[in-house]
Amino acid sequence: MADEFSNNFKMHLNETALDSLTQDLGALMGGGSFHEGKAVGFPVGIDLGVHVPILDVQTDNHILKDDGSTSQVLWGQVEIGLPKKINLVGRRGELFEADLLGGGLRFGFIEPTTSVIPSLSFMALYSQLKHEFFESETLSFNVVASFGFPFVHPYLGAGYDRAKLTPTAMAFQGVAPAVRRDVKGKSEGYRVEAGVNISVFPFSYVNAAAGLANEEKMLHFGLGIKI
Repeated sequence: MADEFSNNFKMHLNETALDSLTQDLGALMGGGSFHEGKAVGFPVGIDLGVHVPILDVQTDNHILKDDGSTSQVLWGQVEIGLPKKINLVGRRGELFEADLLGGGLRFGFIEPTTSVIPSLSFMALYSQLKHEFFESETLSFNVVASFGFPFVHPYLGAGYDRAKLTPTAMAFQGVAPAVRRDVKGKSEGYRVEAGVNISVFPFSYVNAAAGLANEEKMLHFGLGIKI
């Protein structure tokens, strides 16, 4: 798939195609970043998990649409509890055989003592992808609420992604001179998802969610440990 993606990228070096690709990349880079509204505690709190957002590719995204109808990222994510209900977030993944790196902060606002009141938190994240043909950056902001019922923790969250994409010099090798060398991609987009965590065994969870990203269907599956 990596070779097909590279060929498609070189064939669609125009603003419309790059903007669509950038918006889908923004959703994938911001996606899978939350599964619960409660921040982990300090000093021993940690959430270590694997998360997979799966996105239906936009029709206008000819660079990815030629490879299939969906695209997904495998993210590894760790959250570490800091004082004042703040969590430090680190993320690493892979997409198109290129490394994804990200990180940021979660701020816990509501941590109730009863399960009928939701926990609420806000997240701010930065992610970057460096491919041989382009570099992409995404700023993501999330708000997520969840309920802490025994064994089952439903949640609802929303996110905003602001992304940009810059082709590298290698992307233009063999491309016709008429193609603009200063073309770039940029986008703003949203994500919403509703899901559930199931915690049968202590300090462990699996989660599944469904939602939308820029009017396209998006799924999110994950598993991990949370202390």
